[in-house]
Amino acid sequence: MKRRTFLKGSAGSALAMAALPNILQAAPAYPHSTLKVAFAAAHFDPAAPDSFTTIWTADTHYGIGEGSEILPVVWKEVRRMDHAPAFFAVAGDLICKASNHFGQVPGEKQREEAREEFRAIKTHVDRIEEHIPVKLALGNHDTHPQEDRPELFHDVFPDRPEYHAFEVKGVPFIFLNGGSCGNPDKEQRNWFRREVEARFDPERSLVTVCHQPSLGRVTNERGVTKAFRHALSDVDGDVWMIGGHHHKNEDQCFQLPQSIIAQATITTANPIAWGTEHPGYWIYGFSKGKLAVRVFRRIGQGYAVANTPPKLQPKPLRLPFEDTDTLWKVLVGEGDDAYRVTTNAQWCQNYWYYTKELVYEFPLSLAENKARRLAVLNSPDSDKTPIYQLSPDGTQWADVESPKRKGSMTSLPIPDACIASGAIHVRLRYCAVSGFALLA
Repeated sequence: MKRRTFLKGSAGSALAMAALPNILQAAPAYPHSTLKVAFAAAHFDPAAPDSFTTIWTADTHYGIGEGSEILPVVWKEVRRMDHAPAFFAVAGDLICKASNHFGQVPGEKQREEAREEFRAIKTHVDRIEEHIPVKLALGNHDTHPQEDRPELFHDVFPDRPEYHAFEVKGVPFIFLNGGSCGNPDKEQRNWFRREVEARFDPERSLVTVCHQPSLGRVTNERGVTKAFRHALSDVDGDVWMIGGHHHKNEDQCFQLPQSIIAQATITTANPIAWGTEHPGYWIYGFSKGKLAVRVFRRIGQGYAVANTPPKLQPKPLRLPFEDTDTLWKVLVGEGDDAYRVTTNAQWCQNYWYYTKELVYEFPLSLAENKARRLAVLNSPDSDKTPIYQLSPDGTQWADVESPKRKGSMTSLPIPDACIASGAIHVRLRYCAVSGFALLA
């Protein structure tokens, strides 16, 4: 997408509205008229002493539309449940204006608009919390790239932690701050691992929450993969990650070293935001310490019981250039400044986005003059085809007509003129960029 926009029918929504996998059970899509009927179809008893339920919403985006049509609508339904849920969660992007798009830093006027949006959602959060706990995760529109801590959020929610963990009947829940770029810092990554070590029980489900469902990515938002690899490397059990961000319902599974993690993306609760199957929310039912049932409520249409994620064919959970025979490599945000010549792109901490022009220069001596290919970790960031150009001196440029693409890596042959000059200049347009490597 060229940029994240919110209004229904906007040009930027095409990618987000791609066809969804079949994670709901049957046609019609929402066959059950009530939650009680849906639970009965799934053979789940919320009244059992070892059972409990939780409510999951995401991407409320206060600031778009009327706030009275977002959380109050969901809460009106939840209050009618026969058995009160253990908590009510929002998985990030509570508002819009802390950062309008990837890499954007707000000015003072926008900062005050963000505070007003936080005040609006706080009014409704406080009303819900008079009855049950409300748990919040932060997303890219709740934070911005230049803050060390979520300053605008804390101006309105001073007592709310940016990340936290707790248990319900022995089931651990770990809420992360995905931040503006899907890049949890070292302090949060270490905290995450400590919480997993302290709370994980192989006899119980482990539920993590991160706004960006970016497991497996090595380009934009690649920090999520790094954080989960670090924290869950020793875990062997039933592991879940709940996220929002893409305004759709989707399940994916990824291979951890000893187990499989199911990543459940959930749709927006805001009725006029872009997306699919919205407005809606999820009810998760737990029994004997395990996640037993997931029910999706499409507001105004019905309920559906979700299928079990397909854990037989998980995707790999790789880090940048892992399993690639590199002679030398550098990642954005980790030492690339020395090689960057021209920047006309949005800074996202460990990747570049909305790239109009990026130029890097790499001496081939970095790989002892043995390199014959330049690899770029990148992904499209607009509806335009990425452009790659190479030069021996940064003045005479040649288009790469047929770049080779494998996964998230684009391989560019190093021209003879660059080998002769001892350096390669690369110019990139219309792609998110997170790293480079010299290959034989």
